[in-house]
Amino acid sequence: MTRLLAALLLCPALLAACAPVGPQVPAGAYRIRSNDVPEIQYRMLDSVNALRAQAGVAPVTLDARLTAAAQAHATDMSRQRRAWPFGADGTSPYDRVQRAGYGGALVAELYAQTFETELDTLAAWVDDGAWGAEILDPAATDMGFAWQQDPSGLLWWVIVMGDRSAAGPVPGAEQPDF
Repeated sequence: MTRLLAALLLCPALLAACAPVGPQVPAGAYRIRSNDVPEIQYRMLDSVNALRAQAGVAPVTLDARLTAAAQAHATDMSRQRRAWPFGADGTSPYDRVQRAGYGGALVAELYAQTFETELDTLAAWVDDGAWGAEILDPAATDMGFAWQQDPSGLLWWVIVMGDRSAAGPVPGAEQPDF
C-alpha cells in the first residue's frame, strides 16, 4: 500500500518533468536560421527599393554601419522586452548611428515587435502613414536592416535609413524627439 501511495504521489512530479521548458513557439512561427541572414537582408533591400521605384524615389544601398546600428537596437529592444526608440542606456537613434561610425545623417529608424516575416512587417510599416513616408523619404541614400529573434520566435525588426551626403549630428546638439 505504501508503494502504491508513493507511486501515485511521484507520478505527477515525473509527468511535470516531461512538460516543455521555456517559451512556447506559436504554431507556424517564422523561424530564421543564421545562414538566412544575407537572403533576408537583400530581400528587404530589394522590396524597399521596389517601393521607392514605384514612388519615383532613388534606391538605397545596404550599409554595414547602419546595419550594425540596427542590430544593436534590435538586440537591446529584445533585452528590454519593449519596441521603442530608446536604448536601455538612454541612447537615441542618433547615438546608435554615430556609435556605428556612419558619417552621414540619420533619416529614420523604424522598429517592430512581431512574429511576422520581414515582408509582412514592411507592409505594415508602409500602411502606417508616417513610417511609410520615412521608407520613401528621398533624402535616404543608405539603409541598415537587422533583427533579433527570441527563443519564443518573437522578432524585433529594425530599419535605419541614412543620408550619406549630409553631415551627421553634432555631439551634444539638440536632436528631434522620437
